[in-house]
Amino acid sequence: MPPSFYLSIPPRSAEFSSPVRRAWARFLPSLAALVTAVMAMPGQAQTSVRLYGTVDTAMGWTRVSGAPTQKGLLSGGQSDSLWGLQGRETLGGGSYAAFALEGGIDTAHGAPDDPARPFNYQSWVGLGHPTWGELRLGRQYTVGQAFVSAIEVGSWKDFGLGALLRASDNYQVSRQISWRSPQWAGVQLGASYSFDTADAAAGDTAAVGGTDHKLYSLALRYEDGPWLLAVSWEQASAVSPVGGGGRHPSAAQLGASYNFGVARLAAGWSRQRNGFVGRNGGDGPDDLQAAGLQGLGPIEFIDGGRLDALYLGASIPVGHGELQLQWSQARPNWDWQDSGARAQTSQVLSLGYLHPLSLRTSLYAFVAHGRAYALDTALDASQPKVSRVAFGLNTRF
Repeated sequence: MPPSFYLSIPPRSAEFSSPVRRAWARFLPSLAALVTAVMAMPGQAQTSVRLYGTVDTAMGWTRVSGAPTQKGLLSGGQSDSLWGLQGRETLGGGSYAAFALEGGIDTAHGAPDDPARPFNYQSWVGLGHPTWGELRLGRQYTVGQAFVSAIEVGSWKDFGLGALLRASDNYQVSRQISWRSPQWAGVQLGASYSFDTADAAAGDTAAVGGTDHKLYSLALRYEDGPWLLAVSWEQASAVSPVGGGGRHPSAAQLGASYNFGVARLAAGWSRQRNGFVGRNGGDGPDDLQAAGLQGLGPIEFIDGGRLDALYLGASIPVGHGELQLQWSQARPNWDWQDSGARAQTSQVLSLGYLHPLSLRTSLYAFVAHGRAYALDTALDASQPKVSRVAFGLNTRF
């Protein structure tokens, strides 16, 4: 008889809403059944390990209003430069064990993106079964980010889907457990939970008030032929910056794309409240940085702000390559504290062309412009204008 296994639901508290708690409770029995089924399988192993990666560098010219034009090499102009290892071992009865180790690379300087964390993109190990889905443990993407970001047309550096729909940006979460169901007639469910997303550099108890900064993510997607539909909900622990009230950062997302053959069209919507759940919005208030919670965005957003965003994209085959057009808009609902000025609606536009040289290598070029948009933080009281022109080479192995 296999050893017993159980998962417990955290005690009821005001930290998370009851709908999220009920949804998480429905997923836990599936996770427990998955682990129990794998434990019961005989050990007949077949192992495979794959080395893979992307090397992408561009020559770019970037102009931010009020500053001189910056020119130089961009690492990851069309997609992030990275390398990784993926492994899978069959355990019998269709079950398997798997892992992924993946780290970003700054090709312009020949260094890891994060020297203190070599596998800053992914470092997880998991178990899977055709009936019960896949369970992953470790640093990884949330299911909301993974499901909805699949609609993106062009991932141009700083000007893709995640420029304003930040819950679909390229971000990862530490100390996370996630589950992805099998596909049922094209439908797939996912749930993930992080015990503490605060940066390790700030200490394991680095959260405001001395508590862990948790993050829930629930997602659903439907994929069938030319259709791809996705919806997600994410919510983090309440944050209480100095001078503000405690509020839960959250993000709701909807995304859809359809491939007509002559073009693929995509559309997305997001409502982000009380800060960026992916903590990918720049440094933020000093007291939150000290607590390891940088990246939530400006204080006006964290303390009760709302950001509604829209995304439209189209990819059109042209010759041997592909023309990619994107537009996104985000409407904040606050006034900037220092100036009292109303926060403007942000807009980001891009036009790019991807020309394949082989199955693995391509040339690309793109032009992009943002209004009331900051490259690193998305939102900034200076509300700058930014433009970029870039030409680059992308190869995969």
